[in-house]
Amino acid sequence: MLQNIDKRKLAFNMDYSFLGIDKNPVTRFTFEDKKKFLQDPGAIDKGIKELADAVNSVNVLFTMNSCQGFLIESERDEHCQETYVDFYVVNHQDQIANMLLTSLVSKFDALIDCKLVYEADYNFISEDEVEVNGFVNLRYGIKLYELRPDLMATTYREIIEHIKRFAVAANKQPSEVSK
Repeated sequence: MLQNIDKRKLAFNMDYSFLGIDKNPVTRFTFEDKKKFLQDPGAIDKGIKELADAVNSVNVLFTMNSCQGFLIESERDEHCQETYVDFYVVNHQDQIANMLLTSLVSKFDALIDCKLVYEADYNFISEDEVEVNGFVNLRYGIKLYELRPDLMATTYREIIEHIKRFAVAANKQPSEVSK
């Protein structure tokens, strides 16, 4: 029975020497990283800011890329064709991000697309030069599908409210998710 198994034995300790490294290659973001990423609130399109703010209200999540896409009809030509928010996780609290995405897909079905992308991490040498460092960023994403304007407005509000309710519950977790 799972209840009788020592929880320490459930931890996945692997030898990463076959990768030429000695530790887990997943980048570990910190609350300091969250603070740095969120320094420039003007970097988030105004049309998707409420969704980004809802994601950022979960203590261990922080947005790093977004586009309002089609949300504001009069501005859609100035933005990419997709409407999305991407985010990272602090302190390897990936189960919280996974639960958020699971809850969104469960509630909003095919109106939303949630994903996890494994992206190579880089050291920035200069403005024009990067160097692969062997680490991997786990990049989570929420993408909205375009609906009729009236339905889009109500669905967008429901998604934001769902994430806010999720944040309240997630932020009650033990100290690993606290600031």
